[in-house]
Amino acid sequence: MKITLSRTPLLQLVQRCQSIVEKRHTIPILANVLIETNEDGIAMTASDLEVGIRSHVDGTVKESGSITVSAKKLFEIIRELDAEQDVSLTTGNGFMSIVSGLSRFRVTTQPGDEYPAMAEQKDAISISMPGNALADMIAATSFAMSMDETRKYLTGTLFELDDQQNFRLVTTDGHRLALSELRLQQAAGTASCIVPRKAVIEIRKLCEENQGQIELLISERQIRLIAGSNVLTSKLIDARFPIYQDVIPVNNPDIARIERTTFDQILRRNMIVANEFTHDIRLVFSDKGLDISAHNSEQEESEEHIAADYSGHEVAIGFNGRYLRDALGAIRSSAVCMELKDELSPILIRGEDDEQSRYVIMPMRI
Repeated sequence: MKITLSRTPLLQLVQRCQSIVEKRHTIPILANVLIETNEDGIAMTASDLEVGIRSHVDGTVKESGSITVSAKKLFEIIRELDAEQDVSLTTGNGFMSIVSGLSRFRVTTQPGDEYPAMAEQKDAISISMPGNALADMIAATSFAMSMDETRKYLTGTLFELDDQQNFRLVTTDGHRLALSELRLQQAAGTASCIVPRKAVIEIRKLCEENQGQIELLISERQIRLIAGSNVLTSKLIDARFPIYQDVIPVNNPDIARIERTTFDQILRRNMIVANEFTHDIRLVFSDKGLDISAHNSEQEESEEHIAADYSGHEVAIGFNGRYLRDALGAIRSSAVCMELKDELSPILIRGEDDEQSRYVIMPMRI
């Protein structure tokens, strides 16, 4: 193999692939990336056997070939090279020569045919949508994925397409739920799958880079994203997602409208003295507005008032302040609406002018 490439797009390519490579691996070759030449550049592949990515970058190919090389080492070398100088990659006799300007490196390689391939699933449902729209949906929901590996089905995101062309992302950790929904212009069929956390994070990155039309292909055991010259493939979590519809409150009678940024700032201040493990915050809704308070076992306490347009009976509810702040951080509207029933029922939070995303938080006993 002998090829010359521009340094900056090559660095972006290696960085994109390196994020897939597992830092701890039992199969040594999975610490590598696969580099293959094509007519107008190289295709680079990385995989951890669960999630894989294949991306392309243009270059001048003088000799074709296929090898694997350490992802970490290649990234660190390319990162330190002069951004204005082209990079030449030449392979032979089990080594790769990396030359840029007056810099020269030689690193070991392994044969490309030893790199594991991820099989493509057939009979996939195709979903086409703007990349920036999918990135926004992930940003609105990913924070509520569970970190509890004993409940694997909660550690990912539900991707769901119904027969009315409504596409949803749903996440929950058992204490809160986040949902974002988009009506697609065209889609055929229905789909429902749980995408692992790592794949969700990588899908968001690729969609932020490729804000034009992207395509999702969902099959029985696999999801595939095609975004520009990038193809990301991931296995699915083999489990059933909870029946989330039963958790979302419907027609909660009492509604509070609150300025989002001020509300978030007050929560942040009060959480300074809240219990460091439970982060419990007390909210009292009344016709006078909203009173927010916190205390801890050392008898430290805080209290603050915020103006709120509230229609309903007076009610005091306890919440994990971190859950509230996560929801507020995902909402882009200047004001939020909080729909509540009583101190024991879940609360529904949404942006004042946003019908796409909704958040449900379970209360705490206070």
